[in-house]
Amino acid sequence: MQRILLLKNKTAQKDKYETTFQSYGFEPVFVPLITHTHVPQDLLQLLENNAYLAQLQNIIVTSQRTVECLYESVLPRLEAPAKQSLLQKTVYAVGPSTSDFLMRIGFSNVKGGSDAGNGSILADIISSDISSQFPKPEPLLLVGEIRRDIIPKKLSSAGILVKEVITYKTANMPDNLIRFQHHATEGSWVVFFSPQGTEDIIEFIKKANYKIASIGPTTQEFLKKKGIKPSVVSFKPDEQNLLNAIISANTGSI
Repeated sequence: MQRILLLKNKTAQKDKYETTFQSYGFEPVFVPLITHTHVPQDLLQLLENNAYLAQLQNIIVTSQRTVECLYESVLPRLEAPAKQSLLQKTVYAVGPSTSDFLMRIGFSNVKGGSDAGNGSILADIISSDISSQFPKPEPLLLVGEIRRDIIPKKLSSAGILVKEVITYKTANMPDNLIRFQHHATEGSWVVFFSPQGTEDIIEFIKKANYKIASIGPTTQEFLKKKGIKPSVVSFKPDEQNLLNAIISANTGSI
């Protein structure tokens, strides 16, 4: 059984990377590198404003961490009418995992998902949907404290302004390299999901025999700058495309 080291936090409720890789005979092991702290106060204050909630049409979510904040720290604290109203809003999500998670917690109109593998593509989808509306609605963009500004910049160029609200903060966990070494075995696959928290691990794996996978081109470019060429890059940022890439590499078909 080949080990797959997933350098990420395990998703609350159900993590599809775990179930998908297990179903194909791999041994997925999560090695979380960063801690997440929910900061729901600003969002709650906004959503408890009945006038704002009534006019809100679109929400943008780029991370499963934001969905966890909604599920654990926002929805349970809203009054029933506000909760029902929120769950009926159109939500634009990056990637299928985030989209699926949103639907599992009760959002009924989720767009993007598997059709939006990154923020730039999602911004194009949003712009196509609402740029012709007048007056243009102001989407609510829910983000982490550390984030890229691709979506607001691209939407702004299309005349669409967004309201950004931070929903979580992140920090590197202590002893990332020690915990990685504890789980790593010769010939393991190591999957990088983002640059954050990986510095010590990158220096270590340069001297070791691991197969490297990147979840997408942004992380791939980061790894290349650090002197590491990934064996595979997932075609889309989801568990099935990552699995397919790794299986192809293992069978020598790429």
